[in-house]
Amino acid sequence: MSAVLQQSDYAIRCLLFLVEHRGRLATKSEIAKAVDAPDLFVAKILQRLVKANVLVSVRGIHGGFSLAREPSAISLLDVLGASQSSLAFRPCVLNPKACALQDTCPSRPIWVRIYENTVRELRQSTFDKLSREHKTKQRACERRVATARR
Repeated sequence: MSAVLQQSDYAIRCLLFLVEHRGRLATKSEIAKAVDAPDLFVAKILQRLVKANVLVSVRGIHGGFSLAREPSAISLLDVLGASQSSLAFRPCVLNPKACALQDTCPSRPIWVRIYENTVRELRQSTFDKLSREHKTKQRACERRVATARR
């Protein structure tokens, strides 16, 4: 089961790129190259993030995309909410009437708890924290590569 869609994975990468290049506008093509995704795919993701007030876009020859808020005010929940329709594993989690067995189903309460815990974790995972972790992992990787070359 894959709860996080590929589109969401790329949306997270786009946001990390923009967090790490804060203070300037980045073009769609620049972002697409950085996250290794097709321009049209990235354009769709970026527009969804703009619509969700996660990013701002500036039109024109010197236009591009930047964060709409501070990284500490943007969570994984914000990004996943903009890039996929639902985080619920089962339809009955958000709509109990979606299943005729809701009154007798032993697994629905478990799915609801999983959903609630997932939403809580995603809300607490902000892009300032993710960016710091990303930089730490990049430096560690660079050190391993440098050591292996010796």
